[in-house]
Amino acid sequence: MTQPFTQANVLRYMRNVAYQHEDKVTGEVNLTSLAEAAADAFGENAPGGPLDDESHWIWEAAARFSS
Repeated sequence: MTQPFTQANVLRYMRNVAYQHEDKVTGEVNLTSLAEAAADAFGENAPGGPLDDESHWIWEAAARFSS
């Protein structure tokens, strides 16, 4: 991903791919999977990064896509 790792860019990315993380039966979005995909897309998936910080805004961003 060539865009900076900002909340606005991550939310835009999540909005575009959230459907790929939906459970086919319940229709619920897997928020962990969505956050992990965003971190991967922005190169922010290293140990000690946002996925390891439970208070990082990436988790709140993913939670916006809960049913």
